[in-house]
Amino acid sequence: MSWRIRRWDLYAPCYDRFISFDAHRRRSLDLAGLTPGERVLVCGCGTGQDLPLLPAGLEVYAIDASRGMLEQAVRRQCGSKVHFLRMDAQRLAFPDACFDCVILHLIVAIVPDPRACLREAARVLQPGGRIALFDKYHDGLGKPRFIRRALNPLMRLLATDLNVPLPRWAHEAGLRIVHEEPAMLRGMFRVARLEHAGPKPA
Repeated sequence: MSWRIRRWDLYAPCYDRFISFDAHRRRSLDLAGLTPGERVLVCGCGTGQDLPLLPAGLEVYAIDASRGMLEQAVRRQCGSKVHFLRMDAQRLAFPDACFDCVILHLIVAIVPDPRACLREAARVLQPGGRIALFDKYHDGLGKPRFIRRALNPLMRLLATDLNVPLPRWAHEAGLRIVHEEPAMLRGMFRVARLEHAGPKPA
């Protein structure tokens, strides 16, 4: 097993002691506007911190590549039925256009290939669907601030990329950012709603 996955198995038992961001997760989900009856994919569900925040009446699929994280996630309460699957967010085993909403919370900046993660999210999203995103990313305009560039090698080894140029890579995946706002750390973390870049269905 690669360090990429193994580290999350190791982090899983103590992850919730250090990471939560419930307020920002809630804001992202508010922007998604989930309604009963919708099919929702939680990519990189981790320990399942999003699950108690979801409204009732959804059909939820929660995936993660880490077995340790999934073992924590299955213990979470959720008002909706949840299907837990071990799966890589960069290679989703779902057919095209099968979800009303894809939740990408703290996953795009973690996977080795963020562009593949975004392409797969776009692929499984139904026409007129939306992506709820909460993560750290760079606007792609010019160089990231020095501190971000200096910290990035260590942060990538431990967990995450600080400098993903999300707007550009989302555009390459056929997505557009219809709303975004700063979340914390002077906008290093942001919440955003993404949709397909093409015209909405009639």
